[in-house]
Amino acid sequence: MIYKGINRALACAWNILAFPVLLRIRSAGRFLPGVQDPLSESCTVKSLLLRRLLTIALLLVQGSLLVHAQIDEAKSPGITVSNSLFDFFYRHQDTLPVLRIDTDWGRLIRAKQKEEYQPGVLSYFQGNGQATSLNIELRARGNTRKKVCLFPPIKAKILKQNPEKPDFNSEFKLKLVLPCQGGKNNEDCLLREALAYKLYEKVHPIHFRTRLIELQCWQDGREKHTFWAFLVEEEEEMAARLEGRLLSKGKIRPDALERSLYVRLCFFQYMIANTDWSVASRHNLRFLQLPGFQRVVPVPYDFDYAGLVNTSYAIPGSTIPIENVSERYFMCKDVTEEEAQECTAFFLAQKEQILKECSFSGLLKERSANSIQDFLSDFFDTLENDELMRRMFVKAQNVD
Repeated sequence: MIYKGINRALACAWNILAFPVLLRIRSAGRFLPGVQDPLSESCTVKSLLLRRLLTIALLLVQGSLLVHAQIDEAKSPGITVSNSLFDFFYRHQDTLPVLRIDTDWGRLIRAKQKEEYQPGVLSYFQGNGQATSLNIELRARGNTRKKVCLFPPIKAKILKQNPEKPDFNSEFKLKLVLPCQGGKNNEDCLLREALAYKLYEKVHPIHFRTRLIELQCWQDGREKHTFWAFLVEEEEEMAARLEGRLLSKGKIRPDALERSLYVRLCFFQYMIANTDWSVASRHNLRFLQLPGFQRVVPVPYDFDYAGLVNTSYAIPGSTIPIENVSERYFMCKDVTEEEAQECTAFFLAQKEQILKECSFSGLLKERSANSIQDFLSDFFDTLENDELMRRMFVKAQNVD
């Protein structure tokens, strides 16, 4: 019992302090010569307890490297700033961006299954208050939402022929997620999905960036719709920002992934009750090779089927043994007790910060925010019950 208590306390401190910094050192490739990477599968130290002690010792020795290894999305020398249109909106966090798109919205909705580009104009205000309009082409994107939703997700690209001549990298496109339909319930689901992306930012520094916006939809000089929407960083832009490489082809198996990151991803998906993802079929995951990581890094996206979001069209997959998406089901196999204890310590350490996000900066209605907090609190209740936690996450042969 004493050993377990020490191990859990050390795991908690390790996850809060040491692990995030160690990831930064790995990404920067700044291990001292001859020093083993404690997160590496090839590390000869097999005990997680000893690995954590090794990690703390490593950080003390490499203290002078920490400043240089910080992953700061705007300033780090290890990250390429794309200067894309998405990056412009993402960096302006002081005010909520208001975007206006003038296009034939009727045509976009009618022809959404074809995913054909059509002309449009994107207008917004720059930081100095100056209005800017860009000629763009936009089309519908996505899979299920194109079939069941009135408003499909959108992809827009800046045309090279623009009177404003914007200083943006036109290589990267702008991806927008819109509410499925009009009305308060669909707006609530949109905000909940945007929140899911923000919650994953608390879980791991390697993620898709997002930006909530107000979108004004105009056609023929008239405003047709106005609602919340959010921008999602394009996968190529994320890879460029992290100086990594997208793995877009070939089969990926769970044992090819960075193990600790994969288990943490599984815990996160369980927390938000999302079973709409798969490594084998590459469903709602992107895979990256990144500097400092020997194995593949998975990055999740598309959370509209999560119980946390609870869209009207979300149903569990036929192979998932649950009846409703609001039920949780753990998708990760062969989790050891040490791995489960480590992830439990990490999420419990983040509990306060995660629950603080439930109101989504006051944008969610009080009733919805309270519902989300209760939903997430159930997850943390499971983690705080050691017997229940082991039964839920640890493979059967390790459970007494």
